[in-house]
Amino acid sequence: MKRILYVEHSACTSQLCQIRDKVRAACQSLAYTDSDINLITLVIDEACTNIIRYAYSGESGRIVLEIFQHEGEAIFHLQDFAKCIDKSCLELRKESLLEPGGLGLQLIYKVMDFVQLLPPKESVGNILELKKYLPKGSQK
Repeated sequence: MKRILYVEHSACTSQLCQIRDKVRAACQSLAYTDSDINLITLVIDEACTNIIRYAYSGESGRIVLEIFQHEGEAIFHLQDFAKCIDKSCLELRKESLLEPGGLGLQLIYKVMDFVQLLPPKESVGNILELKKYLPKGSQK
């Protein structure tokens, strides 16, 4: 597994622009189309926003983003160091899309090919793993 990016930022909305820029550059290096780059960047932004809003609930903290390339896919790890969440938080709701809440999670599942919560390192925090197949012809 080849690491493409490792960044650590404070869990603050003022950091989201920098995170988006780094995700965009990493996705360009992986030969995604502009459309896919925009969607992946939006998904990572949404996931980081959820970490800031729900995992840390306004408290200070940090987010680690790692991007790997492995066997035809990009793997995105978003790690926080907040209270561990239940895996049920990643389940899609069955309510109408017109109801408030849950649209970000719908977007994440629609754009990414695989979504899961990994066991945290050192039993602290949460690691969200998102996978997206690499574009055909870019796999080395």
